[in-house]
Amino acid sequence: MLNINPITLALVLIAALPVIIGAFKQFTREGVRRSLWSLFDNLLFLAGLFFSIYLTKGVFFDHTSGCFKEIYSLIPPDIQTLLYGQDVLIYIVIVPIILLLISSILRLFQGVFYRSVLCPLSDGLYSLLAAGGQVVKSITGAVIQVPRVAVFVFLAGMALNFFSYYNPSPALSGWMNQSGIYQKLHAEVLSPVLNSNLAKNIPVIINESIADTMKIVIPDDSQGYETDPSLQQPDNGLIIKYFNGVTLDKAVQSNADINQTASVIVGNEKSSTRKAYLIYRWIVGNIDYDYNKAVEVNRGTNQIDSGSIIAFNTRKGICFDYSCLYVSMCRAVGLKVRLVTGLGYNGTAWGGHAWNQVYSSDEGRWINVDTTFGRNGNYFDKPDFIADHRSSEIQGEW
Repeated sequence: MLNINPITLALVLIAALPVIIGAFKQFTREGVRRSLWSLFDNLLFLAGLFFSIYLTKGVFFDHTSGCFKEIYSLIPPDIQTLLYGQDVLIYIVIVPIILLLISSILRLFQGVFYRSVLCPLSDGLYSLLAAGGQVVKSITGAVIQVPRVAVFVFLAGMALNFFSYYNPSPALSGWMNQSGIYQKLHAEVLSPVLNSNLAKNIPVIINESIADTMKIVIPDDSQGYETDPSLQQPDNGLIIKYFNGVTLDKAVQSNADINQTASVIVGNEKSSTRKAYLIYRWIVGNIDYDYNKAVEVNRGTNQIDSGSIIAFNTRKGICFDYSCLYVSMCRAVGLKVRLVTGLGYNGTAWGGHAWNQVYSSDEGRWINVDTTFGRNGNYFDKPDFIADHRSSEIQGEW
């Protein structure tokens, strides 16, 4: 049985059906008029949709200068605060409102355009095609449907993107990441058009390796659990496994080089917040994302070296390695730190992710830190951190 990706199949059907229907549609004068009107209507809808998205992006995401800044300043502060970090919600609510206004204005002129331009054009096209064969008529009928195909495919892609944001599903995320057609649609159209504050181009662990293996296991012979003798049990009696059985305590182990580097990074800095930020900035600038390792993890590979030391020595890693190294460096300079796991949104789908919290003794609070996503923006104490981080669980605190 063929292993067909449901997302790919759905997008192919959405694109193919209008073309097939157009190719076999009955060829009549009225049919040509309706087809041209549909072509014109879809082109207007596409133009209005992209213009609505452009205005939404400008006002809510790129309002640093010019008229967009002036328009944004007119929005009440309470509304600005309410919408901050709600990128997907903004698109879902604001774009349709703007599109409705644009469509209402354009509709005032559509009747005149139809009578003066489309009717004469459709009559001429009908006369021209009537003299041709069935092949010419079918090709013309199919080509006229192309704008409609573009509308349907774009809307389907947006719907998938938004639905996956509000309804994290490992199965759906897996299909979206494995669909070459969706990934191309996202890279070439959705991402440039919808580009907002959400992290982009960083894989998340779709196969739930983090969710399944970063679980607290309390060895208890009375409950039938078998304790692996090779794992050293932490003082609190909890064992946390990751991938190939490495305990969390082992994964965040440091060495002399890591400790010395952390000390050099913070120097004579006294502020705990500043120390935490300097370490964050160093990891973001010096550790590269290991895309090959992410692929292997998503395939379910078990034997993978992970943790602080491997990330520091190779200068690369995935989210777990980034987070472990941050723990090691913070501990080396006396900062209280946590390793947190949950779901991260990479601009395409939600998936297993790891990040940190560091305690600021200056301010008396825990600060969210994501060194992995930091390559796409400042993720140190980011105000809308929860926009692309969910279902957080503290796996360890030091």
